[in-house]
Amino acid sequence: MKVQWVSTVLFGLFAVAHASESSETKEAPAELVVATQQSTYAKDVTHAIPASECTRKSKSGDNLSMHYTGTLFSNGRKFDSSRDRNSPFNFVIGTGRVIQGWDKGLLDMCVGEKRVLTIPPALGYGDRGAGGVIPGGATLVFDVELLGILNKEAPSADKEEFHGVKKERAPPAKLQIGVMKRVPAEECTRKAKAGDKLSMHYTGTLFSNGDKFDSSVDRNQPFEFTLGQGQVIKGWDQGLLDMCVGEKRKLIIPAAWGYGDRGAGGKIPGGATLVFHVELLDILGGKDEL
Repeated sequence: MKVQWVSTVLFGLFAVAHASESSETKEAPAELVVATQQSTYAKDVTHAIPASECTRKSKSGDNLSMHYTGTLFSNGRKFDSSRDRNSPFNFVIGTGRVIQGWDKGLLDMCVGEKRVLTIPPALGYGDRGAGGVIPGGATLVFDVELLGILNKEAPSADKEEFHGVKKERAPPAKLQIGVMKRVPAEECTRKAKAGDKLSMHYTGTLFSNGDKFDSSVDRNQPFEFTLGQGQVIKGWDQGLLDMCVGEKRKLIIPAAWGYGDRGAGGKIPGGATLVFHVELLDILGGKDEL
């Protein structure tokens, strides 16, 4: 596999390091280790998705959007992180574009799931190392999160139901908010409020037919704005309040809380009810508080 760095991202990169336990007290594994919530290894950084919320799992050939942090097993030193750059890493799994530890360790992931991969040199960069920051023979630790599966699939979940409510019925007259991924209370140190500057990922579709009209995930570019200042539609100003960082919601927004009878951008017709899948990536500035 070829090795290439792209602005500190390994094109064959694999994600995230965690050194919550001293690596000096244990030997580096000879095989790939994938930590789950049931694992006792690096257990603090894993997050499983309930089966009822996992509508699709990653498979070979999928175009994945990931966040990762990579560290050395030997000393916990961080060598790369997409989170530090606030720039997700996109690649096609199972095609040799990343190291073998990623191609194997990221299969069957649900969107929103987090894993810790401990990758031996044979499945990483071997005896040669990489980029001047990964020495030869290094065992790597990646803390990874699957943000999205970018290639199309059918049918869209939006065309089936929203919390058990079939879309064949008339569009709702009021804003509907569904929590698709909750953040445990002990991990939620701050909730979004009016005046906060938020960094979001979103995908917007039409309620009537499920057609996608916009997506920050597709552009690999989070959207930043100030909540409650009229910089976004009313459905967002109301529907994103009290979100925790990492939380995901599904908003069904009636036309009166969206773009009304005028529509927008040639893709949103007048009177359209909108569906947004949103994720709060960060609350920028200020201090953590509840």
